Amino acid sequence: MNQERRQYFRIHGKVAVDYKIITEDEMEHSRIPTQFEVSPFFLLLTQLQNLGRDNDYHLRKIAQKEPSVAAYLESMNDKIDAIAQAVAKSDVEFENLTAQEISLSEGGLSFDCEEAIPLNTYLALKVVFEETFSGLLLYGQVLYSGEENGKYKIGVEFTDLPESSRMIVARYILSTQARERQQINEELY
Repeated sequence: MNQERRQYFRIHGKVAVDYKIITEDEMEHSRIPTQFEVSPFFLLLTQLQNLGRDNDYHLRKIAQKEPSVAAYLESMNDKIDAIAQAVAKSDVEFENLTAQEISLSEGGLSFDCEEAIPLNTYLALKVVFEETFSGLLLYGQVLYSGEENGKYKIGVEFTDLPESSRMIVARYILSTQARERQQINEELY
């Protein structure tokens, strides 16, 4: 299992994380955690971004035959994204969440916590990527919990991660890596 976890790309980034301790039975009732009260807009931007990426292939095919139609459709997509971002910015609840430096991979995440959480505990997780104002609701299981500088470092393996959520995490990791490479290149030149 430890080997499997390390097969994923891992990044460090600033993300807001909230969690609730749950039972295994609670986790089996729904693929997406229902333990958090979130507005319908919480996952909207994420869903729209997924739809946009799903349509990219079709848009490229249209662009080959009808560039002006493709340009128009891309413009409409940009408008929808702008509206969704405005709604998400005004609606995503950050007051109870503080962004912190976390370690993230497609297999799980680690974050700092005020309390120790026992090993093998199941968690419902609310993860908010502040840069994109997109959020995820996920399940995980605690793999490690250790004290570090007066706080606890909690390592969580995602459990029963929906493919759409895995893709969002993967894209966030790739975009963070690309941004870091760009910063390094800018510093070199």
